[in-house]
Amino acid sequence: MKKICIFDFDGTLMNTITDVAICFNKSLEKFGYNAHPIELYNNFVGGNLEIVIEKLLKYNQTKISTKKNINDIKQYYSNLYLNCKKENTKPYDGIIELLKKLQDKRILLAINTNKKQILTEELCKKFFYDIKFEKIIGYVNDYPSKPNPTAVYDILKYTNLDKKDAVYIGDGLSDVKTAENAGIDAIFVEWGQGKEEDKNSEIVKFVAKEAKDIYDYIVN
Repeated sequence: MKKICIFDFDGTLMNTITDVAICFNKSLEKFGYNAHPIELYNNFVGGNLEIVIEKLLKYNQTKISTKKNINDIKQYYSNLYLNCKKENTKPYDGIIELLKKLQDKRILLAINTNKKQILTEELCKKFFYDIKFEKIIGYVNDYPSKPNPTAVYDILKYTNLDKKDAVYIGDGLSDVKTAENAGIDAIFVEWGQGKEEDKNSEIVKFVAKEAKDIYDYIVN
């Protein structure tokens, strides 16, 4: 049985896509770009903020993007999303119960995400106030983002655990690549924004259709 579960955040623990899409669309329009239907955002998210914005500016746009445009949108979006009410954001079905059950089994929990550190911590305080995460590592300037495995190594060092003791749980290619680069097993979840082909890797040991499947796989 694994001793620690390292979770991705957006698309794995939290359903954030609607509020993310709304804020991105407002940011695109602010700088003269076309907004996109919310249902298309599954194709854009994944990776760090710069990568997401580059994808948004390559799709159905007539205005040519520049490095300055990308940076302007990044700064505007970051401030807008930080201060919005996030009324559509909530944990996926069964996630809180899953975390509590894993915790009861004394399996350690951690988070590694490309979402900003401050945002991740705020949402954890709001929705996971009775869950203990050993480490929450989000996006911070100058700290390597996924799929770089640095955060995984830091989590394992902090908890004094080996690679064999850990499993990385996420919904997209960046999560699979992070686990692969770190040399640990992965669980792929189907309820997020990942694509079918993202789970095609030898390190993906299990595919979860709902939250309770993760507990059944790890504990049984």
